[in-house]
Amino acid sequence: MPKAARRTSAPRAAPYPAIKPGDKPPTLKNSVWTSASGNVQYVLTEKTSPELNSASAPVGTENSTKKPSTKKASQKAAAQSTAKPAGSFLDIKLDGEDDNSIPIYDTCSTVRQKINALLGKDNHKPENAMPGEFDKQGNPKPYTKASFCRAIDSRPDMLARFLKAKLMMGGAESSVYPKAYAFFEKKRIFEGKKKTPGRLKVEAE
Repeated sequence: MPKAARRTSAPRAAPYPAIKPGDKPPTLKNSVWTSASGNVQYVLTEKTSPELNSASAPVGTENSTKKPSTKKASQKAAAQSTAKPAGSFLDIKLDGEDDNSIPIYDTCSTVRQKINALLGKDNHKPENAMPGEFDKQGNPKPYTKASFCRAIDSRPDMLARFLKAKLMMGGAESSVYPKAYAFFEKKRIFEGKKKTPGRLKVEAE
């Protein structure tokens, strides 16, 4: 039986020539580099890199095309919208306010009606909003029991007891009564509203 032919492998590729002293490094685009021995030539092709391209870009061209951050713009707009106005009815000074001797011309029942109107269903009206306070959508914030108590320097439990009082002058001993009256009197003056006939009658008496 004849022997099978011996398998031979394909000829090996020429080894990568070592760089010898005197060889010049490739620096030119699409140039031919000949080794020092003179028997091997290489065609050099320059490869571009995104990092190199961005680094070689003129200074200022990239930053000039960037748009301002929307987050910073929204924060700036929110800060401007929440800035309190120069004039607020809470800044008005009434006669006798410094020594707590403000003359009161509204009954406890009338003051309770005003408080309920401020904190009730119609509290979303613009005239019942807190001065200079806005939500994220830019709408005026209405008064709540907590914010109203802060405005008159009182406590929620004291306000609740005053609102539960009955009769025309029920709750007159509460500290909420004169403070709430001063709050609404400042608001009336700031809005330029006229005095009611009942108010004028009490003043005359």
